[in-house]
Amino acid sequence: MWYFAWILGTMLACTGGIISALTIDFFEDTTVVNSAVTEQR
Repeated sequence: MWYFAWILGTMLACTGGIISALTIDFFEDTTVVNSAVTEQR
């Protein structure tokens, strides 16, 4: 049964990496948009 735990752990690590990358990308995009709006004023 060790393989079941290994597969779950690998999937959890990959999911965490994907969510982290999406979060970083989202906050970088909002920072660019906010700075563009600030420069227009």
